[in-house]
Amino acid sequence: MRHAPTQMRHASTQASRAFLKRSSEPLRLPMGAVCVFLATADFLLAETILLASNEVYHRHLGVSPSDIWETIYLSVTAGLVLVAFMAARGAYTVSGILDDHRVIKTLFTGWLFAFFAILWIAFLTKTTSTFSRGSLTLAFAVGFPILLPGHVALARVLKRLLAAEKLVLRTAYLFYAGVPGMEQGIIGKLGQQGIAVCGVSKIENRNGTIAAQSVRAGVAAAQAAFRFDPYGAVYLFCPWDQRKLIKRTLEEMSRLPLPIYLFADAFTDKILAGCSLHTGWQRAFEVQRAPLRPAERLLKRLFDVVLASLLLLFLFPLMAVVACAIALENGRPVLFQQTRRGFCGNPFNIYKFRSMTVQENGKEIRQAQRNDRRVTRLGRILRRSNIDELPQLFNVLRGEMSLVGPRPHAVAHDDTYSKVIESYAYRHRVKPGLTGWAQINGFRGETKELWRMEKRVEHDLWYIKSWSVRLDLKIIWTTALLLLSDRDVY
Repeated sequence: MRHAPTQMRHASTQASRAFLKRSSEPLRLPMGAVCVFLATADFLLAETILLASNEVYHRHLGVSPSDIWETIYLSVTAGLVLVAFMAARGAYTVSGILDDHRVIKTLFTGWLFAFFAILWIAFLTKTTSTFSRGSLTLAFAVGFPILLPGHVALARVLKRLLAAEKLVLRTAYLFYAGVPGMEQGIIGKLGQQGIAVCGVSKIENRNGTIAAQSVRAGVAAAQAAFRFDPYGAVYLFCPWDQRKLIKRTLEEMSRLPLPIYLFADAFTDKILAGCSLHTGWQRAFEVQRAPLRPAERLLKRLFDVVLASLLLLFLFPLMAVVACAIALENGRPVLFQQTRRGFCGNPFNIYKFRSMTVQENGKEIRQAQRNDRRVTRLGRILRRSNIDELPQLFNVLRGEMSLVGPRPHAVAHDDTYSKVIESYAYRHRVKPGLTGWAQINGFRGETKELWRMEKRVEHDLWYIKSWSVRLDLKIIWTTALLLLSDRDVY
């Protein structure tokens, strides 16, 4: 036990040298240099776009151009405003560069903001008549399409280099307290973000004495590694319930003149991912957000009403023919009604074209199976083509359902699965839908095995967290393509 610190220091030093040798192979390019390069390129390109647009517009129309110095002043202002906005929105960070959706949104918003800023400055300085509205309109129209390809190209290059771990943007030393061997996964993930780990110190937490010796040995190894090849930061991965260990580690590492980052464990990370609330007394983090905010609920409702109304107008002749065919084959009723649970678990009657000889709506309901004798001849066609679901458009107009959302199950099935699937009830946080994310990913129809329902619930919960109008349109379009090819419906 007396030699434990020496052994730990020796092991940590060997690990440091191994990581130093591996991290020296890829290209080292400071993240600051990438940010400066991208910001400079945005500034110069924005300035060039305004100058070129002014020249092209006036040369082709034969109108005398505005004062050159005024135009230069305008273009420089636009470039500075654009870069400042992009920097404030995190566009020049690793995550900001690599996220394609975020790049498009931030760049377009920044370009729009730059032009509003120009107009506002021109209004305040009473120089609106000095600038050509035509050249500004041209610059605004062509600017975004010209700026975007550069960002996309840089992101693709960085993604390829980072995925292959051939590019190092930052260096760090790793302190790790957790399951042995898991640090290798952390190192790999950091490497894919351009962060080279220059050394690792494993912290033991078996008892107070061994923990203290382990921390001291780890800090000594970190200091030795820093003298050999300076790194930029210290990363501490430790469960947040180990308060004494974290405090002791931070006290020992305070001797290092470097920033120290404590990474959240898996449980804490979920909490910190929520929005923060400042009460003036303490900070709180949103551990569960409302599935849809008021504005989003209004937007989704308008989307449902408009599209459902158009579909009913377009499909009414088909629905009338189907109703007559059902009446001729099996008599009335044409529609099948069954109690389902909707938003917040409120019950409602769902409408379907009758496709079976039974109308079960009790405590025990048997799902339709392959070659089910209860399904009528016409019903097989209706169920295979999903035409039996069309009356649910009326449920959408009544506000009981949405076009897209978790599919509602019979109350008997809700009662059964809510007892064996912990997160099953979360599906009722939004209105049920005619189709959903689970359905287009193959999880519909009969659920003989429990895992199929678990996967369906998993997909439904992902949809609730990721909702957008764009996602709804994608699901509806994919559903339309799958209508005649789905083989999981009997």
